[in-house]
Amino acid sequence: MTQTPDTHHEQSRAAVRRAQVLKAATECFRLHGFHSTSIVQISKAAGMSVGHIYHYFANKEAIIAGIVEQDLQQVLMFCERIRKNSAGGDLIEAMVDDLRHIKQDLQEQDIPLTLEVVAEAARNPAVAAIVQAADQTVQLRFRELLAEAMQLRGLEIDEKECVGTLEALSALFDGLAMRLVRNPQLDPETCVPALRSLLTHALEELATKARRKSSAH
Repeated sequence: MTQTPDTHHEQSRAAVRRAQVLKAATECFRLHGFHSTSIVQISKAAGMSVGHIYHYFANKEAIIAGIVEQDLQQVLMFCERIRKNSAGGDLIEAMVDDLRHIKQDLQEQDIPLTLEVVAEAARNPAVAAIVQAADQTVQLRFRELLAEAMQLRGLEIDEKECVGTLEALSALFDGLAMRLVRNPQLDPETCVPALRSLLTHALEELATKARRKSSAH
């Protein structure tokens, strides 16, 4: 069905309003925590009525889902950035080279809010489902990226080995974000040489195992 100008305008306005609510909720959750934040507080911060909030989001869990979706889109953009920067070349080298952006990436990530959402996921099944679904999508996209990297080298990735490597790397980079909370003076740039070595070893080890498996057949 072809959209009319009025329909497009309404959708654009709705998107702006949703973003307005998410921004206000982000500030409230960061300052007061998920439990202590009420829809009334969010409505005041957003400059709109409680009724308008409920028009766009059914409850606080739905707002969390919107925030998690924004974070998910950033991760997907990260994958596309790697593909673009590889210029059709070696994706593994492009992944390692992308570490030069890590300081900026961490600065753009709302780490306190992320920790608040994860903490809520540990006690709220609805939020846990949202966070876990997003994580599954992220892991799938990274597995696809790794599979593509191996294919460019004429190799087929082992699914089990890939999952283990990605989980270990996820723990590494999630842990770096937490370190910035524990040690605010930490400059992520100082970690880049070690991260390059760890990432190169993990990814090249996957390639080596894939190569051995291919040679054995």
